[in-house]
Amino acid sequence: MQTTSSRTKMKTINGDSLTPILIFRRLQGKHKFLLESSAQHEGAGRFSFIGANPRKTYKGVGQEIQEYSYRTGKTYVHKGELFALLKRLMPRISNTTEFPFSGGAVGYIGHGGTSMLPTDAKDLPDVHFHVYETIIMFDHVTDEVTLIHTNIDVEKQEPDLEDLAQQLLQGHASEEATYKYQTLDTSTQDQFTKALQNIQRNLQGEMTRVVLPKRYMAKFQGDAFSLYRQLRKKKPAAYMYYVEFEDYVVFGTSPDSLIRVTGDRVIATPTEGTYPRGGTKSDDLENERKLFNHLEIRKSHAVLVSAVQQELQSVCFRDSIQVIDAMRIERSKQALHMTSRIEGRLLPMLHALDVLAAMLPPYSTTGIPKEQATHYLEKWHQPAGIFGGALGFIGFNGQLDFALAGQSIVVQQTMMHRQSTIAVTKYTDVLRVLQQVEEEERAYLQLLANNGGQNE
Repeated sequence: MQTTSSRTKMKTINGDSLTPILIFRRLQGKHKFLLESSAQHEGAGRFSFIGANPRKTYKGVGQEIQEYSYRTGKTYVHKGELFALLKRLMPRISNTTEFPFSGGAVGYIGHGGTSMLPTDAKDLPDVHFHVYETIIMFDHVTDEVTLIHTNIDVEKQEPDLEDLAQQLLQGHASEEATYKYQTLDTSTQDQFTKALQNIQRNLQGEMTRVVLPKRYMAKFQGDAFSLYRQLRKKKPAAYMYYVEFEDYVVFGTSPDSLIRVTGDRVIATPTEGTYPRGGTKSDDLENERKLFNHLEIRKSHAVLVSAVQQELQSVCFRDSIQVIDAMRIERSKQALHMTSRIEGRLLPMLHALDVLAAMLPPYSTTGIPKEQATHYLEKWHQPAGIFGGALGFIGFNGQLDFALAGQSIVVQQTMMHRQSTIAVTKYTDVLRVLQQVEEEERAYLQLLANNGGQNE
């Protein structure tokens, strides 16, 4: 047993016979989560995190957060602006672990948490986090598994990490399951195309960008984790996630982080522009060249990078903000992505959540007056909810890492919701982007039908 502080204890075991999926299936408890990576390298993709049985839950709607304590069984109501409440409520405990996450809050902040737009009462909460004192960390480089427990309350009884280790090494895994679905039409392609083209005609200036979602729905029966397992096989990424809430589950994949905060270091990796993978290595290289040299994509990407730099100026020392790696082409299993890396140094009086608050709004609307943006969002798209926000963790040590939730899937009781997010600037080739979205939707339906999924 290793003790890193008066409140944090760790135990490391050999995990060469384990995987994050097996750990998740053997772990007993409620409200389980899996923040997983398929990347076998140093950096953001090195670690996967698993947990269950949170200490408390924060659920926010509008100007109110409900805090539920699992120890006392009581609910406490807090009134005010959501980000201000989260900064006040999130436990802050210093520890000396070298890992990016050693306990804290896991969940999401949706579009309603970053705007004053009216929300549908039937939608999910604007903010939803579980706070975990005990987490399991899988190191993809060393194959080591580290169990970490941090006490929020010093007097609280600590769990037995030896028993937890035996549960993971020898415990019974949950049974394999299947799922069924029935697709539902929600909007016609012609209507959505006209909406995007109308918005594009009204965009003004070089710095204007709008992200709109196109919703997909289906009736769903069975095991959501089985669908997540199929998704991760077909669309592996550096960020993959599965989080259980009271009456719904959120899961998905994302090629890059939205924002990371480590100490006073702020890292943003905006991604804009995709191209299909080639059938051979030479085809891949040719497609990378086409993507890198595509003038309209480069212009749209530059709009996003400039917007991120502008937003970081409100939370970082201005002279510290630098584009470290511009328009880099990265590969996922299905596509090539154009990504840039921007770094800055956090202002000392600010919280990591201030950075997240600054970063979320421009990914929905950039450079548009608030009244005009509200008009667009109310008139032309369905409520974005979680799909317009980000999902990730806020550590006890103040570190933060969030990925965009635009490619998430939500299974709520007997319904499944998914949205495709489409970024529009005045340079966007709307018809080409919509063709890519249609191809993704067809691939998604095929994904559902494979290995257990049945279309009724």
